[in-house]
Amino acid sequence: MLTIAIDFDDTFSADPDLWREFVGVATGRRYGHKCILVTNRPEAMGNDVRAEVGDLMPIVFAGRLSKKEAAARAGYSVDIWIDDNPEYVDVQGIRYVGNDRPDEPGVDT
Repeated sequence: MLTIAIDFDDTFSADPDLWREFVGVATGRRYGHKCILVTNRPEAMGNDVRAEVGDLMPIVFAGRLSKKEAAARAGYSVDIWIDDNPEYVDVQGIRYVGNDRPDEPGVDT
């Protein structure tokens, strides 16, 4: 079984119906994989994420942690990352500013 992490902004949100179908197939009896959603957003900025994803898969809000560390702290060892900005998976200190794109690491505006 694989654990597959899917980003929200500009990945899941780019085509929610596609990703819902993907998660359904990936987690179904035939394949039995685990899908999680991992976003750089802090939990306080996640109402629309929760509304869009619902109970389709667990959601991990990384906040200022790297996505990789946040997933690990939540108990997930991710095998495959699906992200429009894969360079952010292992970067700490990204500040989500609400415009669907995080700031560069370490920048507070």
